[in-house]
Amino acid sequence: MILTLAYSEKAFAIENSLDEAERLRAAAFRFAHLRDAYVFAHAFKRRVLSHYFPFKKTSEWCFYRTSSGKPFIQEGIAFNLSHSAESVAVALAQSSDECAIGVDVECYKDMDDLESMIDMVCHPDEKSQLNVCADRQASFFCLWTSKEALLKANGSGLVDNLSQINCAPSLLNGEAYGLPWQGDQYRLQSFHFPWGVISLAWRERLSVSDIQLVDWTSGAPIVEIIRL
Repeated sequence: MILTLAYSEKAFAIENSLDEAERLRAAAFRFAHLRDAYVFAHAFKRRVLSHYFPFKKTSEWCFYRTSSGKPFIQEGIAFNLSHSAESVAVALAQSSDECAIGVDVECYKDMDDLESMIDMVCHPDEKSQLNVCADRQASFFCLWTSKEALLKANGSGLVDNLSQINCAPSLLNGEAYGLPWQGDQYRLQSFHFPWGVISLAWRERLSVSDIQLVDWTSGAPIVEIIRL
């Protein structure tokens, strides 16, 4: 199976195809930059879905939520959305499993509380690995997005003790690795860019053979195939 990870570093001109619920959510933001980021992320989500599954127009997709709040669609397509500042990432694959995939993107930014965050959310193995990383802050973002992607795939949301999740292999060689979580087996992989990091998690039972990494920053897709 091919798993698609589509992303854009920044917003580009795109049709506002949001439905009524999304428009109401956008209007609730007090600050224009947050509203614009939300609108672009959800319009991008729809653009990507219709690009790979053109049997529906961008405005025709209907979104639902699981009992734990994870968004899903009913067309036998697993997807997940994440955005940070202007950057956005969408992961998708052909699967009716609502907990098949998760993605998280974070743009790099200075963190005054970096060390306290490391103490609070990092597993002992992760702390040891951070001690030998050249860029401690960027490496922390890699760990953070890996944990988030796993929790989003599982649909469980944030847990009280993130330090119980050991994503230290994310800092080793950039390759996909397995990680058990809540009775299931997932695989994780992170992708690094000058502006930030995107981490992807998927259920091992999907038998993913390739990741289709698609850069939409220019407004048109540029594809790279990652063999697993």
